[in-house]
Amino acid sequence: MTTALSPWKRKLTWAERALKFAVRYLLLSFQPAHWRPTAAPEIAIENTSVCNARCVFCANGIMERPRIAMQEDVFRKAVDESILLGSQVIDFSVMIGDPLLDRRLLERARYVKAFPQVREMGMTTTLQWLHLFDLDEFFRCGFTWVAVSTTLSGRERYRDFFAVDKYDQMLANLVGLLQENNRRNKPIEILISIKPTPEPRRDILNHPDFKLVQSLTRQNLRRMVKREAFFVFDWGGALRLPPYLRLHPLWPRKRRPCGRLLRHLQVYSNGKVGACNCVDFEASSELILGNVAETSLVEMWQGERLQQIRSDWRAGKRIPGVCEQCRMYRPGPAN
Repeated sequence: MTTALSPWKRKLTWAERALKFAVRYLLLSFQPAHWRPTAAPEIAIENTSVCNARCVFCANGIMERPRIAMQEDVFRKAVDESILLGSQVIDFSVMIGDPLLDRRLLERARYVKAFPQVREMGMTTTLQWLHLFDLDEFFRCGFTWVAVSTTLSGRERYRDFFAVDKYDQMLANLVGLLQENNRRNKPIEILISIKPTPEPRRDILNHPDFKLVQSLTRQNLRRMVKREAFFVFDWGGALRLPPYLRLHPLWPRKRRPCGRLLRHLQVYSNGKVGACNCVDFEASSELILGNVAETSLVEMWQGERLQQIRSDWRAGKRIPGVCEQCRMYRPGPAN
C-alpha cells in the first residue's frame, strides 16, 4: 500500500534541500564572478495574460492589471531587441496567463524560430486549449520544450485545483501530444508537472489516466508523486493557500542577489519589462525597468537602474521589497 510520506521522511527530504542550499550558499561567497550578470539574458515573453483557470496557488484570481494579448508590434520589437542583445533563449513564459489562449501563438513562435541564434523556445501551459491549433503546425513552429501543469486523478480533483471543468479536454490534448511526439522521435521535451491534491498517493498512482500518461513518457511521474516533490509559493504572501500545499522555504538572501536578476528579463503583455519573471504579477514593483515600446531591452538590461538594484543587494544595502519574502529565490545566475 502506498501512503503519504512519514513525518521523519518529510523532515529528511527538507533537510536534504536545506543542506544543498547551505553548501551552495557558502561556496558562492568565495566566487565573485558568480554574481556577475550574463551578457545576454533569457527572455520570457507574456504573449497573453488571459487564462480561464483559477488555480488554487495562482494569483490570477486577484490580479487587477488588464488581461490582454500582447500587441504584435510590441511582440516583434521585444523579439528583435532580444536578438540584438544576443539572447539564445526566448520563451512564452507568462507571469499570468496561458500561452495557448493567444490565437497568434504559432505565428509568433515561427517568428522567433526564424532567428538561428535561438536555441531554446518553450512555454508553460495547462494544455486545455491545444486542440485549437493544428498539431502538425504546432510541431513545425519551433518549440523545444512544453511544460504541462496538470493533475491526473480524475475530473473532480482537476476541477478542485484548476476551478474549471476541462479535465477530459486536457487529457485528450496531453495524450495526443505525447503520442505524436513519440511518433516523431521526441523533438519536443514535454515536462509534466503533477500538481498536489488532497488525496492518498495510491489513488493517484492507481488511477487509469495516470497510468496511461506514464506509459507515454520517460519522465518518472511515479517518483514525483511518491516523493510529494511539488512545492508552491504564495506570491509574496498575496495568497492564502489551502493547508495541504507545501510552501518553498524562505532561504536567507543577504548580499546574494537572486539569479533571476542576473540572467532573466520578463516582458509583460502590456509591454512593461521586469527584471524578474517570478512573482510581480501586477507588473508594478520596483523591478519594473520600463516599457519595451518606449525603451530598448538593451538599455534596460545594461542600464544604471538594474545595475544599482544588483549592486545594492550585493553590498548589503537593500533588497528589493518584492524579493524579501519571495519563496522562489535562488542565489546567483546558475538557477
